[in-house]
Amino acid sequence: MSKYKVYLLKIFASTLLFSNFPEVLGSEEIKKENANESDTKDWIELLKEEIREVDLKNNENKKTRSVDINENEFKEEKSKVNLNKNEVKGKKIIDEIGSGLSEKGINLDFMKNLTEKNKFGIRVNYLPENFFTHKNIYVDGRNVKAKYFGMGMLYQYKFLPPESRSNFYLQANADISNFKVFHNIDLTKETYSSNNLTLTCSACGNLTIQTDPNKIYFVPSISLGYKFKNTEKLTTNVSLGLQYISPGKLENFTDTEYPLPNYVQSRVDSWMKKTQDLINSYSNIQPSINIGISYSF
Repeated sequence: MSKYKVYLLKIFASTLLFSNFPEVLGSEEIKKENANESDTKDWIELLKEEIREVDLKNNENKKTRSVDINENEFKEEKSKVNLNKNEVKGKKIIDEIGSGLSEKGINLDFMKNLTEKNKFGIRVNYLPENFFTHKNIYVDGRNVKAKYFGMGMLYQYKFLPPESRSNFYLQANADISNFKVFHNIDLTKETYSSNNLTLTCSACGNLTIQTDPNKIYFVPSISLGYKFKNTEKLTTNVSLGLQYISPGKLENFTDTEYPLPNYVQSRVDSWMKKTQDLINSYSNIQPSINIGISYSF
């Protein structure tokens, strides 16, 4: 009997053990799952932290790169601006300026170097009416004045290298100009003869004899010249050549409203003819001479 009791106790204990085993096993598995979940959560958090750190580093690197790129772009733009400034400074609109004296009065030249031997320029000529070069031209004892204003282009070719201290050159000019030859006579101060009588005309006013003041002339010229370098930048120029100019026909008028008496008009006609004959006596091909200095920049 006792033996059976022992067997029954063992069976009962085994039954209790097997009945509680799933619960124990389940709790162990739950613990393991919870542990695994916490480990997984910790690992995910660590991964997130690492990703955040990598992103921060990448952003910082991008910012640094963008700052570096912007700085480099700024430096490049600055260098381009400086280069453009230097190019603008290096490019000269005018390489040489000159002034001189000729039969057309005072001239002013603005020259640009095309090559080492070729130059292109703009010339302005101005001859005042009382300029000393044209002061002593008379017709019948009366002073004939000339007035000239012109502007044109010139081309110059040097025969020798530019480093030569002395140089010869060929120059061609083309001027558009306003050229006037005239003289004024006070008719009230003149005495006239008519039928053996000496007469005056207090109402005759002032007479002007002149070429057409509104006519525009084309004056081409060609010349040979010589340059001498006084200093590195200052040069003396002398040129001699030929030009074409035709002053045209004369006209006359007075500042009075009254018609001139016949004895006065005959004197005016005589002055007109003599002045026109003087102009016509000059050839249309006239010599041209120029003496001047120039300064190179």
